[in-house]
Amino acid sequence: MHLPTLKQLRETNPPAVHPDTAWIWGPEDEIGRLNLLTEPRIKETALKEITTGTVISLNWDINLPEFPAFGRPPCRTNILPNPSSDVVFEDTLSMNTQSGSQWDGFRHFGHMIKKVFYNNLTHDEVLKGDHCGIHALADHGIVGRGVLLDYYHYAQEVGKCYDPFSSHAISLRELLACAKFQHTEFHVGDILLIRSGYTARYYELKHTDPCRLQKAGCLEPQFVGIEQSEDMKTWLHDSYFAAVGGDAPAFEVWPTKKDYHMHEYLLALWGMIVGEMFDLEVKTFGDLQRKKKIYLLLDKCTDQPSRWSCKFG
Repeated sequence: MHLPTLKQLRETNPPAVHPDTAWIWGPEDEIGRLNLLTEPRIKETALKEITTGTVISLNWDINLPEFPAFGRPPCRTNILPNPSSDVVFEDTLSMNTQSGSQWDGFRHFGHMIKKVFYNNLTHDEVLKGDHCGIHALADHGIVGRGVLLDYYHYAQEVGKCYDPFSSHAISLRELLACAKFQHTEFHVGDILLIRSGYTARYYELKHTDPCRLQKAGCLEPQFVGIEQSEDMKTWLHDSYFAAVGGDAPAFEVWPTKKDYHMHEYLLALWGMIVGEMFDLEVKTFGDLQRKKKIYLLLDKCTDQPSRWSCKFG
């Protein structure tokens, strides 16, 4: 299948759609760039990249962050005794699906000007139907060549200091320099994860300045992420990653420094799901990162109601 560049799309897209639109897998498609995770590609990754039997969970606790951003409610858990016996208990959860680690699905964030979601899904269709729901991702699963760019470690090594709880923008030049520093190469269908230091800083503040965490859970938060720029858009599109994500709450720098959000392009125009608040501080994973930046990433996507916009856990 031909995978057009962003330049080619801008030259050939009809006037009715945004010039950067890449709905290339047909009008009924619901999984976007997860289509790149083909059986031959998964098999090749497994044969080449699995060198140890280490299994690591990247799920951040669903109770974190303790003070969610954007006014979202925190997760509430209850342990209830079952009336049938004093040795039987039940659990209940009250939560926003963006608690802990999650994948942003295609019904979560649309294009602000065109007012459409992935594959021309409309506002009314989101409310009334289940097309492009999280169930489609769950049915397909996410298994592929994971690539970790440990930008936080790289920045420290080259003497660049920043606060992950600030609107520090990571440029494309810095990402590519990080990849070169790690001797990391990219392939079509990769699942890109960026360690920006958000969760590391969260754990630090929890012990040193918990009031700062409470202030971070406001309607106008700030956190580290990739910059909004034309060269970043071109690179992310033309690299044909199957998915992107990291340890920060939005993957892109927040608030945006431009008149658009990268979410509009990644999710709505390109069909590239966005992973947020992955726990990249697990000790075992930390040991692994220093030795190997390529791995096999597996995520079934918890089966959830088909109309949900985001997948948690």
